[in-house]
Amino acid sequence: MKKLASQKGFNLVEAMLAVALSSVVVFGVFLLFRVGSEQSQINQSLMNLKDSSREGIYKMVQEIRQSAPGHVIIEANGQSIRFKIPHPDHLISPDFDVDWDSAHTITYTLGGTNSRQIIRTDTTTGMTSIIANDITALRFSENSSPSRIVTITLDTQKTLSSGRAVPSTPLQITAQADVRNP
Repeated sequence: MKKLASQKGFNLVEAMLAVALSSVVVFGVFLLFRVGSEQSQINQSLMNLKDSSREGIYKMVQEIRQSAPGHVIIEANGQSIRFKIPHPDHLISPDFDVDWDSAHTITYTLGGTNSRQIIRTDTTTGMTSIIANDITALRFSENSSPSRIVTITLDTQKTLSSGRAVPSTPLQITAQADVRNP
């Protein structure tokens, strides 16, 4: 075949080379987008995990503080706690003490979906609620000093749809509640 000097356009090899290079660039862009999207999902999950866990531990601390040393019982080798809090409508008895006769009994334990939720149960009313999700371990311990301190430790970790665990080792959060009522 004779090549004409005035011939314009690409031959087959040039066209195939352009398509191959374009494919590599497009694949690279999609790969970067996928990695960025996955990293964004990991960061968002980690942030939500920390916030949910902190909120759950804060709620437990606030409620345990309302109890009294004689009304807190740590059960199941430290994996559950049962305590009394004053009834909101009957806080004080006629002799101006805390009215423990009408108090509510509250229990916190690990349970629910895949045993990865902190469950709060008010055994007086029978109401149950979920305090936090994606909890891998929940432990309660106490110090027996006069101002009784209850230490709450929880481990939290989420498994993404890709099967990746966030964070790679469970995040541990600890808080202490000073049981205040006499």
